[in-house]
Amino acid sequence: MNQVLAFVRLLRLPNLVIVLLTQLVPYWFALRPAILKAGGIPVLTEWTFGLIAAATVLSTLAGYVLNDYYDRDIDAINKPDRVFWGRYLPPSMALMFYSALVVVVHGVAFFLDQELNPSNHWPLWVFPGVSFLLFLYAWQLKCTAIVGNLLVSLLCGVVPVIIIFPEERPIWITSFIQPDAIQQAVGLVWLYGIFAFFTNLLREQIKDLEDFQGDAACGCGTLAVLKGLRFAQKPAALAGLAVSALIIFLLFFWQQTGAPDWQIVAGVLLLLLPAIFTTAAVYRAKSKRDFNRASLLVKIIMFVGVFLLLRSWPDNPMDLVVTFQDYVGGN
Repeated sequence: MNQVLAFVRLLRLPNLVIVLLTQLVPYWFALRPAILKAGGIPVLTEWTFGLIAAATVLSTLAGYVLNDYYDRDIDAINKPDRVFWGRYLPPSMALMFYSALVVVVHGVAFFLDQELNPSNHWPLWVFPGVSFLLFLYAWQLKCTAIVGNLLVSLLCGVVPVIIIFPEERPIWITSFIQPDAIQQAVGLVWLYGIFAFFTNLLREQIKDLEDFQGDAACGCGTLAVLKGLRFAQKPAALAGLAVSALIIFLLFFWQQTGAPDWQIVAGVLLLLLPAIFTTAAVYRAKSKRDFNRASLLVKIIMFVGVFLLLRSWPDNPMDLVVTFQDYVGGN
């Protein structure tokens, strides 16, 4: 039973769900409807979108597996109850699992390229490029000051932006018909990317603070190890302030553009307040438990933000459920 639980934790299913939603929500509830409303024909179908989502999620999972492989000594100190490789299965199995995932991702990318046949063949360089950068992060850059945090946050920010690539031509054509609506939809996709970048940057810096003990024992040169916990708490708090400022801007924009009152209230309660509390918690933290609480708050912000960032929110929020069911049924 413990082995099964450890494997489930290895998969980081909540994180993978957020990755999937970060692509699904802005595409099916913002970009695609805008293209259709302007009389355009979207390139992606349920099937091809599913291929993109699968390649993205599996790339993320491969990164987690490789990261756990390289971090097994660090994790043995920081979270010994969650160690999987070397405890239940030999570490070499991690490399085999990682390699299998990468092969599947590249196979899906090749098949996607054949299905879409884009002129720039973006699936053949986007997904291999992401795989290489995740490998570089796990192998070398994770144990660096700031650089690793920026790289993995940038990759998280790219997740929603990927869906623009296949729809580039429909976006261009419909921008002549309904420029404001298309610009708003594309801008919203980029907003998802910006939000993902800043929230993940905050999350990565908190993780470095959480893992300080194991990182220091294993010679991992994170900012917290090189400069001390108290010093590293300051840039983490600045990242929290950046997230808070972004949310305040969103709330002001929603208020000025006539967003529903419930959306603004939910933004204050479920985005702004957790962001402020996270910033304060990180700056004032005295123990690992404090950092754990801050990390949980960031995850709440990331999950709630996936839904609240929608500017063209349906009049009936249950329309989200219906459309999602239609998408799943189409697959």
